[in-house]
Amino acid sequence: MNPLRAFSTAYPVLLLLVLTAFCGLSRKHKANAANKAGNDFPYALETPDNRVVLPQSGLHEISALSPTNDPNILLCISDEIGEFYLINAQTGATIRRVLFRDHGDFEGTEMVHDTLYALKSDGKIFEIAPTLDSTASSREYQTSLSKENDMEGLCYDAKRNALLLACKENPESNKPRNIYAFDLALKQLDPQAVYTIDPDEVARLAPTRIDEKAHNFSPSGIAIHPISGDVYVLSTAKKRLVVLDYQTGNIKYVQYLTKSVIPQPEGIAFDPKGNLFISSEGRSGDAFLLQYHYQKSK
Repeated sequence: MNPLRAFSTAYPVLLLLVLTAFCGLSRKHKANAANKAGNDFPYALETPDNRVVLPQSGLHEISALSPTNDPNILLCISDEIGEFYLINAQTGATIRRVLFRDHGDFEGTEMVHDTLYALKSDGKIFEIAPTLDSTASSREYQTSLSKENDMEGLCYDAKRNALLLACKENPESNKPRNIYAFDLALKQLDPQAVYTIDPDEVARLAPTRIDEKAHNFSPSGIAIHPISGDVYVLSTAKKRLVVLDYQTGNIKYVQYLTKSVIPQPEGIAFDPKGNLFISSEGRSGDAFLLQYHYQKSK
């Protein structure tokens, strides 16, 4: 047979084999990327290990959650009034209440050592000194942030010795969602964001489902994992949980939050063992608290 004719006959077959192999590698690469993106996520968000109802009327609109010095106690705060609730993490029972402001749109809370902090939606931070009374005085810090940023997340960053403040912004806007650091030694806000989340990237990694509103990722809570150091950012508007690498700020995971399980996620916190707590505001019923056991990667 003519060598040229033999090659021309065999070429389509060789090309098909090469393309098949390439497609197989491509599918394998995509599968590995998908596994890296979510299949090793350390929490089963569809199946909480514990669900506790919070029947307290003051916590119906629970807006924030924080760990405390006691792993069995969580710190909560609600919209409209500056009052802390210390609750039993397993039963939801109120252990203590501390009032520091008669009214205000409070969206974040955190305990740092023995000091309590609260964040208003307009960017103001309140520092409450330890007290045994049911009422306490507070010190107020004004930041460069405003109501337009709509602050809704607060957590303690031990490495920076700072509070991290997450901007909710307008859910209908796709502008970057910034996270700022408030230095606890200097008592001032760093004007440069320490992390930035692109809502379009979140939408690309976890596309909008048919039954969802076309809102953008808008932080409602933030917490740092005590073991991995990753930064967990919760969004009510988009029902997503985004996990950032602490060092790079790159997105490691984007997880869907099912409305029937967590209808309005507002607060997020961890205990020292890495167990995750998410609070949901009450809509037709009481607010509640979900607990998820930490599943370490193999």
